[in-house]
Amino acid sequence: MTDMNSPMKQQVRAIRAALVAAAFGCSAETAHAEPKKPEPPVHGDSAKARQQRAAPSPEVERYCADVSATAGAARNARMEKELMELEQLIVRRTAELEAKRAELQAAIDRREAMVKKADERLVAIYARMRPDAAAAQFADMDEEMAAAMLMRLEPKKSSAILNEMEAARAVALTKKVAGLSTLPQSGIKQ
Repeated sequence: MTDMNSPMKQQVRAIRAALVAAAFGCSAETAHAEPKKPEPPVHGDSAKARQQRAAPSPEVERYCADVSATAGAARNARMEKELMELEQLIVRRTAELEAKRAELQAAIDRREAMVKKADERLVAIYARMRPDAAAAQFADMDEEMAAAMLMRLEPKKSSAILNEMEAARAVALTKKVAGLSTLPQSGIKQ
């Protein structure tokens, strides 16, 4: 069990060492040592002597270099983990958007197929028919075809035909037309 915790303990030690070094500003000889108290100035000290006392010892410099490398590695590991999480989020969101796009494209394709069924010449024929005669034809027609035809006719003519139809069939066709008219237009004239 100690082996399993060993990398974790090392990482915790490294983070603690980085925090201690940051707190002491790399001026302590070790992470556990008490910070040095400033020495009182001595009369007759030269500037060179004061500078030598203020300069960190080689052990301190080595410790700071070790801690700096460990802290940098820990920071890089954390940043890499965050980047991986962001990348996974982007991949997941892209897949969701692609699914929505495919769903909308399928709805648009269905609408276009229905509108294509209503050929211009056929629409012109039904536009010239009496509403009661057209209603009888629409009653026997495939629901998608009838809805596509109603969409292509002028609203006044469509309403007259629906008025002459059986109520249940008129409601079904109206729902079909309403569902198709809420889809985004893709350059098709109605």
